[in-house]
Amino acid sequence: MLTMVNSSALDIDVPVRWTDLDAYGHVNNAAMVRLLEEARIGAFWKAPPEQVALGAPVPAAALPGGGAGSPISTVIASQRIEYVRSMGHRRDGAVVRLWLSRLGGASLSVDYLVLTRDDPEGASPYARARTVVVMVDAASGAPVKIDGPTREHLQGFTGEPLIFRD
Repeated sequence: MLTMVNSSALDIDVPVRWTDLDAYGHVNNAAMVRLLEEARIGAFWKAPPEQVALGAPVPAAALPGGGAGSPISTVIASQRIEYVRSMGHRRDGAVVRLWLSRLGGASLSVDYLVLTRDDPEGASPYARARTVVVMVDAASGAPVKIDGPTREHLQGFTGEPLIFRD
């Protein structure tokens, strides 16, 4: 489920699977990357038209391109995760709050707070994170500038950048 939190942030529900836990009983660091990826896909990557016709959701902040055969692709340039506290198994899942903290020429920064439904204000997140996504030409891999209409649309999902520990 995707919910608009305010004018810029989106809340994406992401399941926490039993297999996401490590031997210590908390969500493993690799699984946290997956939670962020699932939220990012839910917020920004649109399904092909034939899947939308079958009921696939259309994300509010859809980026151009995506999927096999699209002329524009995305690549992850960097990712930073700061763990604030341990998250155990949650049958009610996680809520990943995300927004764009920077819109560059061909890249954008997605900031995240990993929360649960019992903390809707985000007072005590489990993790803070940032992913830098670069738009590229699918054939050549060369960066592709974010066009004017897409930039204007994405402006509605921008917010203050997170502050990380040094």
